[in-house]
Amino acid sequence: AAIEQGGGAHLVSVELFDRYQGQGVPEGSVSLAFRLVFQRMDRTLTDEEVGAAMQRVVRMLERRFDGKLR
Repeated sequence: AAIEQGGGAHLVSVELFDRYQGQGVPEGSVSLAFRLVFQRMDRTLTDEEVGAAMQRVVRMLERRFDGKLR
């Protein structure tokens, strides 16, 4: 829900596709992998637009959940 809220108007889908705990992940932490789909109906999004949206999501996850991009 946090990713959906922070992803902006062009985020159309968020899917958790992997959850891992174990070797290589710090004790008490979980590695989560999400698939995010950004789309506009009137034109193709640029790499810069998608990159900026991804950075907003990553910064929000860092602030709210102490998340780290792997």
